[in-house]
Amino acid sequence: MSVSHEEYQLLVENVVDYAIFMLNREGIITNWNMGAERIKGYMASEIVGQHFSKFYTEEDRLAGVPERGLEHAKLNGKWEAQGWRMRKDGTRFWASVVINAVRDRSSNIIGFAKITRDITEWRDAQEALEKAQEQLVQAQKMEGVGQLTGGIAHDFNNLLTVILGNLDTLSKAVKDGAPDAAKLTRLIESAQRGAQRAASLTQRLLAFSRRAPLDPRVIELGRLVTGMSDLLRRSLGEQIAMETVLSGGLWRVNVDPNQLEIALLNLAINARDAMPEGGRLTIETANTYLDDAYAAAQSEVVPGQYAVICITDTGSGMSKEVAARAFEPFFTTKEIGQGTGLGLSQVYGFVKQSGGHVKIYTEAGEGTTIKIYLPRFMGDDENDAPKDSMQSAATGSELILVVEDEPDVRDYSCESLRELGYTVLEAAEGEVALRIIEERPDIALLFTDVGLPGKFNGRQLADEAKRRRPKLRVLFTTGYARNAIVHDGRLDPGVQLITKPFTSDALASKLRDLLDARRPRCRVLLVEDELLIQMMAAEHLQAEDIEVDVASTAAAALQRLRLLRGEVDVAIVDVGLPDRKGDVLASEMRSLYPNLPILFATGGSGDVLRERYNNDSRIGYFEKPYLPEALLAKIRELVS
Repeated sequence: MSVSHEEYQLLVENVVDYAIFMLNREGIITNWNMGAERIKGYMASEIVGQHFSKFYTEEDRLAGVPERGLEHAKLNGKWEAQGWRMRKDGTRFWASVVINAVRDRSSNIIGFAKITRDITEWRDAQEALEKAQEQLVQAQKMEGVGQLTGGIAHDFNNLLTVILGNLDTLSKAVKDGAPDAAKLTRLIESAQRGAQRAASLTQRLLAFSRRAPLDPRVIELGRLVTGMSDLLRRSLGEQIAMETVLSGGLWRVNVDPNQLEIALLNLAINARDAMPEGGRLTIETANTYLDDAYAAAQSEVVPGQYAVICITDTGSGMSKEVAARAFEPFFTTKEIGQGTGLGLSQVYGFVKQSGGHVKIYTEAGEGTTIKIYLPRFMGDDENDAPKDSMQSAATGSELILVVEDEPDVRDYSCESLRELGYTVLEAAEGEVALRIIEERPDIALLFTDVGLPGKFNGRQLADEAKRRRPKLRVLFTTGYARNAIVHDGRLDPGVQLITKPFTSDALASKLRDLLDARRPRCRVLLVEDELLIQMMAAEHLQAEDIEVDVASTAAAALQRLRLLRGEVDVAIVDVGLPDRKGDVLASEMRSLYPNLPILFATGGSGDVLRERYNNDSRIGYFEKPYLPEALLAKIRELVS
C-alpha cells in the first residue's frame, strides 16, 4: 500500500523522538515537527524563519561550525556530527545531528533536511561505562605490576646472591694471599654464569615488552630448524621423540635469527615439561595466507603471505583459562623454582616485534600446538651470507670516539677497544663529543650511549655529528630500547645498536661489521592491488638493493605503515585501489607521518593530483607501467 504525501507529512510532524525540520539554502528554518518542539523547546511559530545556528553554543557559532556543516553537506551530500546544542530555556543537551542536502530534479540544491536526536543519556551511560572500564583496567594493571615486580625481585635476588656471593668469596681468597687458582677459576665462572643468566632474564623481559631491539636478517626457516635439531633433541631428552616436517619451497622471512632460535628453544622446553612421561614433539613449516577476515579478528595482524612454524606436543595441554594467560610475564603453572614464566612472553614479544602473529591451539589432556607466523620476505637479499670468523674480523686500527656518561662503563669500553688495536678518544656528554669531532676529522666511528646528560642525547648527538660529517659511522649502545632509535622494537633505518651488557668479543665483531658494511638501503612501501604488477615492480626495486614491503589494499597499507613505525622512506601508491582511492590513502598516510614522501602511480596524466599537491615537494607522479629506470629516478628524486 503506498503512502500519500499528506500521510508522510503527518508521520514526520508527529515523530517525537527526533527533531526533523527543513532549512533553506541560507540555513533559515522553514518547518518544524513535534519532536523538534519537544527536544528544543520552541513552538513552530517561535522558531520558523530564524537561522538554525540559534541552537549552537556560542563557542561553536564563533568557530563557524554551523556554516561548515552546511558547506560539507553541500559538497558531500551529508554532514554528520555530535556536539552540545542549546534548548530554549538555556540548558544544553548532547546531540547527534545529520544534515542532508536536498536537490531538485536538476540537481540544484534547494535546501537542507536536518535531523537531531537527544543522546545525552546515552553519552552519560557511555562515560560511566568507560570510567568503570578504566578503573577495572587500572586495577588489573596494578595487579599485573605487582606480579611482574614480585617475579623480577625473586629471580634477580637469586641471581645477585650467586654473583655477589662468589665475588665476596673471591675477594676474601685474594686478600688471604696465595689463592688456589682452580678455586678462583670456579668462583669467577660461577659469578659469570649468574651474570649471564641475569642478562638473559633482562632480555626476556625486554622481549615481552617489545623493547628488545631486533637485528633482522633474511633467513630460510628450514635451514634454521635443521641447524637447531641437535640442540633441541639434547634439550628434550631421550624420552621425547622429535620429528621435523619441512615444507619445500618455503618462503624466506626477515627476522632476528638469534631471537627466533631462543623462541623455538623456549617452546621446546615448555613442550618437554608438558610431557614428563615422554611423548613426541613435531616441528612443521609451511607457507600460508592470512586473509582480511582473519586479520581483522586478531590483534595487530596484517593480511598477507606468511611462513609458519608449528610446534606440536602430545603433552598435558592447557585449559582455556591457562591458555588465555599463557603469554603473560611470570605467569606459570610450574612449581616455585621450576621456571621464570618468561618463556612464552619472550616468544610473544619477539613475534609481534617482527610483524608476525602467534597463536595457541590447545585442549587439556590433548596436547598443544603453537603456530608462529612470520611475514614473507619479498625478493633477494644477501645479508644472510656467512660472515668471516670473529678471529679474522675482531681487530682494527681506526680512530673511535666513545661517548658514555657512566665512568665504569666508559672505562671498560675504551680499554676493550684499545686492546683490540683501536685508537680511542672519550667524552662523557654530547657537547664535548661534538667539539672533539670538529677537531679530529680522522674519527672513523662514533660509539655512543643513547641516554646522555646535557643538551644532546645519543640520537641527537649522532644526527648533529652526521650533519657535519656525513660519512661518519655510528654505533649506539643502551640498556634498553629507547624511542630515540627504536620504534616498535625495530631499529630505525640505518641505526646500528649493541645492547648492554656486552662483551669485548661482541663489541669487536659489531664494530668490524659496521666499519666494513655497505651503506643502508632505501625502504619502500608498494601499494598495488594487481598481484603480477606488484611482483614485477618489487623485483625491479629489489634488484637495485631496495627493501620492499607490499600491500594490496589501502587498509593493509595503513596497518603495515603503523607496524613499520617510520621505517618507510617512500610510499608508492596506485591511484585505483579496491577499497579507496589512492589520494584518500595518501591523506591517511600523511595523518600518521606528515613528511612521508609519496609517489603516485597513475594510468593517466594525474593532472587532478598535481593540482591538489601543487606545492608539496614530497609528492611525485609517474605513469604506469612500472619501468625500472623511471621508477628509480622518481624514488631518488623524493628521498634525496
